[in-house]
Amino acid sequence: MTRCVLLTGTRAPATLDLARRLHREGVRVIGADSMRFPLGRFSNAFDAHYRVLPPRQNREEFLREIAAIAKHERVDVIWPTCEEVFHLAQGREVLNEISRVLCPSMPTLEMLHHKLRFAEWTHQLGDEVKAPASWPASAVPVDERLVWKPCYSRFASRTSFERPPGDLAGWMVQRRVRGREFCTWALCVDGEVRTLAQYVCPVRSGRGAGCAFEPVWSDAAQRFTAIVARALNYSGSLAFDFMESDEDRQTYVLECNPRLTSGVHVLSPEISIRALLDGEVIAHPDQRAAQLLLPVLASSPRYAGKSRDVMASSDDPRPAWGQAPAVAEFVSIAIRHHISLLESTTFDIEYNGPEHP
Repeated sequence: MTRCVLLTGTRAPATLDLARRLHREGVRVIGADSMRFPLGRFSNAFDAHYRVLPPRQNREEFLREIAAIAKHERVDVIWPTCEEVFHLAQGREVLNEISRVLCPSMPTLEMLHHKLRFAEWTHQLGDEVKAPASWPASAVPVDERLVWKPCYSRFASRTSFERPPGDLAGWMVQRRVRGREFCTWALCVDGEVRTLAQYVCPVRSGRGAGCAFEPVWSDAAQRFTAIVARALNYSGSLAFDFMESDEDRQTYVLECNPRLTSGVHVLSPEISIRALLDGEVIAHPDQRAAQLLLPVLASSPRYAGKSRDVMASSDDPRPAWGQAPAVAEFVSIAIRHHISLLESTTFDIEYNGPEHP
């Protein structure tokens, strides 16, 4: 039985939601993040919370710190939730001798995270769901409606429907598909999908990050997720963005996010994460709408209050107030490094390939 879980990346609302669920189920939850004011620092769902060095800038020391925490707290499972997963995976063999690390190998993560390599790989699976035709930016086809993306990117922050200016090394292009976009998140263990959430984002902060989440269901997405998990003997969080085409009614997978996503928010609170970790399978879970109230108020006030606010909790109220210092820290990072506010949220944990880790 899983008794103690170490969650890294506690800055994320999804990680806070996950921690609260595990805490209610009787799991001892430990948190770690390189931010000074991550949301998890304010939550009573964590029995202990540690500040660690930023893995992007100090990977080896970060891994030593995680190992020390896991030993000291007698952790059963280390569960990386954000992009620090790419750094933790590079110490996976050593960490697995202390606690089980809930993530796949680095070569698997690298393939899934690289948008062009993943798109090409989907055409080898033999399933009806695959990525739209994709090419390196150096081989742009003519007479195609295209989407331009950096091969390593997140939150659709640099996605463009027009050719970006400047050097396009490290970019890819993909045939543009119009239709209904939806997202999925799965918890997988040893190639088995323990549960799967599916949702649309009717409200977004900017182009990419969703802040309201409504349940949907696609049998094609469920089948595709199972095929990928089985093919890779996958353990950890496995998330995809899909598009149901208006033109041919086909379901296309646009990209993979091998980390925790907002899908956890739509899982019914009656579903036990602890039980899933310990072997239970809920193939088609009950799902409920949810939202991040403050971003919804800023982006589309008419949606505010239509579903559960992820941040609000009567028995854990401090993270709602902790959003202020967390955002202030992101603003400080953005100003200091001349980057956008969205980019500041992953500045110290993101992974942009072996040449620019």
